Amino acid sequence: MDPYLLLAQLLLSGFGLVVVATAAPGLFVSHAAKLGVALLVTLVTSRASLPFFLKWARWLYAGAILLLFLAILIGVDVRPGKDYAHRWLVFGGISFQPAELSKLLLVFYLARFFEDHGTDYPVLGPVTVIALAVSLVAMEPDFATAAFHLILALFILLAIGVPWRRLFAIGISSFLIAMSLQGLYLSRFGHVLERFRAFFSGEQGVYQVVRAKEAIVAGGLFGQGPGASMPYVPYAYNDMAFATLAFALGWLGVTLLFLAYGIIFFRGMQIAVNLQGGISVVALGMTAALTLQAAVHTAVVLGLLPTTGIPLPMISYGGTSLVASGLALGFLHAASNAAFPRGKAERGEAQ
Repeated sequence: MDPYLLLAQLLLSGFGLVVVATAAPGLFVSHAAKLGVALLVTLVTSRASLPFFLKWARWLYAGAILLLFLAILIGVDVRPGKDYAHRWLVFGGISFQPAELSKLLLVFYLARFFEDHGTDYPVLGPVTVIALAVSLVAMEPDFATAAFHLILALFILLAIGVPWRRLFAIGISSFLIAMSLQGLYLSRFGHVLERFRAFFSGEQGVYQVVRAKEAIVAGGLFGQGPGASMPYVPYAYNDMAFATLAFALGWLGVTLLFLAYGIIFFRGMQIAVNLQGGISVVALGMTAALTLQAAVHTAVVLGLLPTTGIPLPMISYGGTSLVASGLALGFLHAASNAAFPRGKAERGEAQ
């Protein structure tokens, strides 16, 4: 396993324990067990054959689309007191969110497509299937995760060098489609519209974000410690995990948090540039899936984006998100094995 990525993952896992111990001590044992599962998933996935996943990428992504359909048809809302979302599938007493898995399989799908066709090739096919996944996730409804699918796909398209004329065409067509459907969507899911109205009117977080900012300020430079009495912040153990960490460990802890994600970003980019073809795109995409999501989560907590329920990777409470983060890191470990074989990962040298 790549020592830099492993160090970052262990550091983030420790932060996750601090967050849950501070915000929801009763969930500590459950969260520790889920972190253990995520680490095990990383270990197993680090030995995976990325060419195998690329070979079957289209079928794997088709399976993810099927699961998203099932989530809308027979999905449930596992949150106490909530019953308006259909994001979770339950099999044998185990619940999971297909949208968390579809983000990662989207990376493999795009990697396979551009490995086969190159970057200067009509991308109507990928755009169509990505739009299908985004639409299904939005209908659950999970607007934040749907938007993140688009952000992730756009990042990959930009990073691998898809010509601007094709990106412009994609943007225009996507905008026209979104405008034609936004009225129907917002009339059905009014809470999404209310969040945007609150954000743009300056009323953002009269409840959630303002409370999160109070917790951040209360943390100060060194933090109050996991045992301190934290100001009430709704969903402080998952949606607002950044605020909880800042309260418990202060800005010094936040600096270490950014350092951990920075290690993942720069190591992931180093792995990607030392690979070629689809595997390089996989390394790029998994790096973006982890670090861009962390950036979005932080921006939401600070009130820079409308309030959404996007988790902080490897930290926020939630089984599916932790396993998905473990998978992404596992695939990065596997890519590192390909980029730096026979122990060279420790020295950061390409073969």
